[in-house]
Amino acid sequence: MNMNDPIIIALIVAGSIMAIAVIVMLVRYYEKKRTEALQSAAQEMSLDFSRLPDTQLLPSLRAFPLFSQGHSKKAFNVMSGMADEIEITIFDYRYTTGGGKNQHTHNQTVVLLKSSILDVPPFSLKPQNVFHNIGKAFGYQDIDFDSHPVFSEKYLLRSKDELAIREFFTDNILDYYESRTGLSTEAGGDRLLFFRASKKVKPENLPTFLKDGFHIYTLFKHGLPDRVKG
Repeated sequence: MNMNDPIIIALIVAGSIMAIAVIVMLVRYYEKKRTEALQSAAQEMSLDFSRLPDTQLLPSLRAFPLFSQGHSKKAFNVMSGMADEIEITIFDYRYTTGGGKNQHTHNQTVVLLKSSILDVPPFSLKPQNVFHNIGKAFGYQDIDFDSHPVFSEKYLLRSKDELAIREFFTDNILDYYESRTGLSTEAGGDRLLFFRASKKVKPENLPTFLKDGFHIYTLFKHGLPDRVKG
């Protein structure tokens, strides 16, 4: 077979185009199915739903580390509502890092809880990996707790106000994260974000995922000084 034969080249190009077209069609099909399932899940949880990108949501979250990285950012399949004093927003979030052959798209489901009761010192918490361990050797910040070595080994905790975070992270909060893996949490002021990096939650698992977010909210609420809780 002569790979320089124009016919062979044309067939290879046509085959590649067809393969890409099939992949695009499959992605769109599964995204449509997910959107439909999420809409049903939102109704069951008494939340409003919009499949369209929310242009107002991302600008309001740019201070959080998750939304300060990458490009081509998009928040969609947005569910929203209220529960007691808590404003609930659940959404799919997609962003891209790198470019060309090194480009990678990250997809995750994010729970955002907002409440005037909260007054949390800004922080980011995510699973620790080998690159973080290398960075720590060069001064990369990681707030560890001698009382909870498992937490300190599993998670990377960062904040500009380390003293406030050490006072804020009670034993109950540290115990909760020690008993779980793969969680990411970002907070500041009256807002709390909960997600698993690069993981979309299945529609049928959303109630449980939201319940976990509420539990974290409760832990943080109880960790506030009495003067803040009022």
